[in-house]
Amino acid sequence: MKKEVLLGKIVLILFSLVSGMFFVSCQKEEQKEAAMSIEQIREKEGVPVSILELQPQEFEKKLNFFAHLTGIQEYKEFSKVADRIQNINVQVGSQVSAGKTIIEFPTNNPALQFNQAKVALENSEKTYKRLKNLLEAGETSQANFDGAEAQYLVSKRNFESLKQLLFVEAPISGVVTELFIKEGDNVDYGKHLFTIAQINRMKAKIWASDEEVVQLKVGMPAVIKINDNEITGRISEIALAKDMDKKAFGVEVQFDNPSRILKSGMTSDLNITVYKKPNTIIVPRNFIKTELGKNFVFVDINGIASRRDIVIGEEAGINVEVINGLQAGDKLITDGIALVKDGAKIKVTNSEGK
Repeated sequence: MKKEVLLGKIVLILFSLVSGMFFVSCQKEEQKEAAMSIEQIREKEGVPVSILELQPQEFEKKLNFFAHLTGIQEYKEFSKVADRIQNINVQVGSQVSAGKTIIEFPTNNPALQFNQAKVALENSEKTYKRLKNLLEAGETSQANFDGAEAQYLVSKRNFESLKQLLFVEAPISGVVTELFIKEGDNVDYGKHLFTIAQINRMKAKIWASDEEVVQLKVGMPAVIKINDNEITGRISEIALAKDMDKKAFGVEVQFDNPSRILKSGMTSDLNITVYKKPNTIIVPRNFIKTELGKNFVFVDINGIASRRDIVIGEEAGINVEVINGLQAGDKLITDGIALVKDGAKIKVTNSEGK
């Protein structure tokens, strides 16, 4: 009896093992059949893809920079004395001519002795003129006249130097764009007093990398946008040596500014078109494959994926200029490109045209 029970258990265990193995085998077969069916579906119906019908476009490559604007000429004046501001003869926005007195300091500063220098000049000038007349009349020597002339020139130079310190003049013609003091202020030596700029033309300084500077040329157009205004200027100067602090090459761009839309101190994005070509084929970079140094794409030829070797040119962002290998009307395979190979049957699920 015990033998029969034991034999029954062994049979049951063996049956369970065989059943399990059969079940696992069936699962593998089903998975294999399922995997095969996907491949078979693709072979029968085609790999699902999207296509883009190519049309010629204008290809444009731009370089973008950050620009700081100043007047075409700009002069900052700093105090050369420590004293009180007595008079200010302008305000911000005033148009001034070179030589106009902008700021006046008191003339009674004991440290400068301006009034004494003025009297010394007047006396030496009288002596100089008197001896000049005597020399012409033959009533004094050349040596006496030369000494008087030297003294006069020294006094004049001394007075003019003091006058420049106390009566601060505009060094250039232009517009007062900044005024940092008011009448009655006590200022120290080196205080920034005012800025005068010529703003009928403006300039922007930008910095170009090694790769960028070789693409730039004097005369190239450059565009900045201020509010809704796009203003075009041109490159006027490109540095021949790299600035070692900036690790870049300085480039100057000039803009006409007759309506004074541009202000000194403004900052703006600036772009320069370094390459433009009309009627060319453009392909996004992510649809281009590379193999053994060759660039290629896949196109739809009557429902079949066809590899097309291409020659590329310039790149701008994600867009690539195609010089050779594609033409207008070609149907570029986009979505699904990872699943196709040359000669594979495809099924177009989405089509776009440019």
